[in-house]
Amino acid sequence: STLSCGVDVATSNNTSQHRTTMASSSDDVAHQLLGWSSDGEHAASLQSRATHDTNDNLDSFRRAVDILSSKRGQLSFGCAEGDAENGMINPLLVVKGYCRLIKCSLAAAAAVDLSKDAGDLLKHLGTKLNKALQEQKIELNKQNAKSTKQNDVPSKKKKSLRNKVVLFYFKFIEDVVHAQIQKHIRLLGPTYRSVCDVAASFIALLQAEKKQMDEFVTTFLPSIGWEGLSAVHNDATKLMKVWKDANEFFGRAMLHLLSLLDTHLQKMHQALVSKQSQTSDASIETTSRVATFLLARITSLLFVMKELDQATKSNKFVASADEYSDNNDIRAIMKTILPRFVKMSCLSLVAKENLEQSVDKQRALFEAIVGLGSKAGNSLGKMFSRDVELSNESAINVVLDCLIEVTPKDESDYAAVMDIENETTVSLRDLFPLGRLSFANMVLGKLFTSSQTFQIKVGSMSSFCEAMLFEDVPKCYHLVASATPCSQATEVLRNFIDILESAGHFIAAKRDDQTIQSSVSTEMMHQHHVLVRWMHLSQSNPLSNELLLRAVQSRILSSCSADDQNWYHDASNLIALMSQLVFHQETDSSHRRNISIMLMRLLTPATHSRASELAKSLTIEVLWREFAGSNLLSHSVLLSSNESRRKRKRKRSQNKPDESFSSSDIQIMCCVLESLASAACTSQLEIDAVAREKIKSLWEGILSRQAKSSDMKSDENDCRKLLLISISIGLLKGTSNVVNFLRMIDVSECSATIFMEKALSHSEAQVGDVTGDEIYNSLAFNLCSSLVGAALKCIDGELSESFVSRIGKLAKCICNFAVSKSTIEAISLQRSVVQFVCNVGIQIQSGCSTQAVESLAGSISCILEKSSWYHISPNLSCLECFIKQHPSHLTLLLPASTPTSVKSLLASRVQGKIFSLVDNKVIDEPQNVPYSTFQESCFLQEHCSNKRRSMLTNSCFGSESCPRCNFCLARKMAKD
Repeated sequence: STLSCGVDVATSNNTSQHRTTMASSSDDVAHQLLGWSSDGEHAASLQSRATHDTNDNLDSFRRAVDILSSKRGQLSFGCAEGDAENGMINPLLVVKGYCRLIKCSLAAAAAVDLSKDAGDLLKHLGTKLNKALQEQKIELNKQNAKSTKQNDVPSKKKKSLRNKVVLFYFKFIEDVVHAQIQKHIRLLGPTYRSVCDVAASFIALLQAEKKQMDEFVTTFLPSIGWEGLSAVHNDATKLMKVWKDANEFFGRAMLHLLSLLDTHLQKMHQALVSKQSQTSDASIETTSRVATFLLARITSLLFVMKELDQATKSNKFVASADEYSDNNDIRAIMKTILPRFVKMSCLSLVAKENLEQSVDKQRALFEAIVGLGSKAGNSLGKMFSRDVELSNESAINVVLDCLIEVTPKDESDYAAVMDIENETTVSLRDLFPLGRLSFANMVLGKLFTSSQTFQIKVGSMSSFCEAMLFEDVPKCYHLVASATPCSQATEVLRNFIDILESAGHFIAAKRDDQTIQSSVSTEMMHQHHVLVRWMHLSQSNPLSNELLLRAVQSRILSSCSADDQNWYHDASNLIALMSQLVFHQETDSSHRRNISIMLMRLLTPATHSRASELAKSLTIEVLWREFAGSNLLSHSVLLSSNESRRKRKRKRSQNKPDESFSSSDIQIMCCVLESLASAACTSQLEIDAVAREKIKSLWEGILSRQAKSSDMKSDENDCRKLLLISISIGLLKGTSNVVNFLRMIDVSECSATIFMEKALSHSEAQVGDVTGDEIYNSLAFNLCSSLVGAALKCIDGELSESFVSRIGKLAKCICNFAVSKSTIEAISLQRSVVQFVCNVGIQIQSGCSTQAVESLAGSISCILEKSSWYHISPNLSCLECFIKQHPSHLTLLLPASTPTSVKSLLASRVQGKIFSLVDNKVIDEPQNVPYSTFQESCFLQEHCSNKRRSMLTNSCFGSESCPRCNFCLARKMAKD
């Protein structure tokens, strides 16, 4: 009989038919309503009147529901032709009976709302179908345990009936229920919970039958050949046809769910844009709950479709599904689903950011949306954790590949949803990279914390991490670099550091997608090369670079803290690889600089935990070993005469002992060696024996007034001297004592004053002996000032006037050289000499003559007189220290030697204001000034606005006159 039903709200005039219906017994009427009667015309008439608001009609409907709940309404696929003894009905009739009642309840008159009854019927029908499928799966497993004979499996008629019943159920959901869900949202839960459960059980049963066919073919194919297995081939063809029909339904059901999800996400997006719900907060809360339910159902259906996709692509004998396959493969599904999931993550981030600043009226709105992102990530992560348990890792790699390609599709995403700074607004499309990062953090975090062990293709994980690190992270820079950074962006980026660190551990050592398992050492080595390669690629963006450095440092610290020898070797090998690259001649300068930053962070940890101390000791040991192995002290180390030579590729077989380095390479190695020597002293560890002998020879020559060591006469610009001086500076800073320094390098002891005089004489000789190479001179003069500064800190007491005068003359010579050059090395030298001169102020004696102090202060005036804030601003901290540490009676001499612009900059600095050297005035609103001034203010805010609580704030610059401060008096006199 037909399943169409309409509700006739008018009273029937067919009195004879009505009298016939009333005369029937209640069970007969219910059977006719269920379609179990042979009188089809009568059954259709009953169906059209079953839900009229009359007691008789409703009683008939209720009686039909009771029959379905009784023993006669049980659903079993073992009853193909009906079972007269126990009264069971054909399962197809049972399902059709449920469908007829559901249609009746959905088509009920307005006065009788039976949508709840329809939901209950959908729930009961799904439960019975799922139970029947599971029972047949159990029966199939029992039979498989007994025998693999083809005639022991369930009959073809029973399987055909089962497939027909399930496909009829799916078609009814699509044709009837889908159209009613928008009108009756309460149907969504019972419908799709049941659909997902039935789909999972149905696909599992089909997979079991396919596996049974494969085993049967494997057993009998050698003896009877393919001709004898024609019946099995026919069964496989029918099975694939059923899979195709089911897959088509799953695809349409997925699109229906996504359409519903889009509608609810759009409502929440509009609420965030307007900062208020258009209806009520309760409706947005309901919308959020519905979106959460849709998310769970989409994930469940996705798992079923993924299993179906993998089964149809099996390499077993029964695998002729290609001709039945459609576009519902896992990759296409992921590309459709992931944009919605990422959008949920974006909405969640906006709600979190606005939640703290929201008023009570808006708070309910944000609280309703704030958890969507985590639910989306956890749902997908949970699904793939289950996927790992089933040993199907391919889908994880597909997700990583598709997540890279996800882009926002909705044009409404351009609407602003968040403010980050004054009038700067951010749209949902602008937040998409951050939302993708947040979503990826949750999915991968779920996998990495899983107790299951799994492998991810190195290509998929590497491509994903590189896309996130070098494409999405730079797009998030404006969210964290503003004056009021986005707190959610900071949290997401911090979590991404942990993901990067974990990803390095979980990358499988497979090259070119080979499946051969590598050894542990080879796997670690490959991971190290991946991390080090990323350190070279991350130079284009400071945020990406910082995240990667922290991830590498986190990996090393976690490896050092693990009580496992393999992890200790992991940290040791990674540090060794970075150390080799620092001292290798073919390493690119930017790559060398990034690695040196990482090594110096390990040498000077911010916290003194057990892991950081172990990492520090290990770094010291490995660096000394690799420095000795580089043989840099065994042959001449020359500066490159042509910067284009730095663009060559590494060819280790062609390395020559006398190949040159660029000036930046030498500077980087000098910094690393200085930090290494200082850390070795503070940790009371030995220095390299070869380096000790070279330093001993160098200092024996310096202390005996032989400026050049006898073993370094190959070239006057040999940079080995610079490397040795850098190590000496580090040893002096680490020991802070001349005697200990001389003992460490095994040189005869002398007093600190004599040592200072010798070091100063050596520096004066170096400055006076200018070579023809400007870059080498800049590097040498820089180290000379650093050497004298380090030696000064080893002197107990104050400096004599003669030392101050000599230091002033030395600084003056260096300044004159620096300001006359325009190279990068000369600019670096300018900053170094200002810092050097300012640090001398703390050790000037009270009785030092005014001429000596004026000479010292005036030695750097040529640098400070420059109108470029780029030169002056970084030196303000040193200048402030210079002023504060002088004796009070000498402070009067400083304004005469300090340029006016610098005094104004200092005064503004300690008051917490910004003084523009470009406009020569205090900046009140940096956003309303020209571009160059704005850039200057941003630079000053970062480098020079952190001294609000300076001891000078309330004295030196707090008022026009201060009786306690001579500098204020001098400033007033200079103004007059």
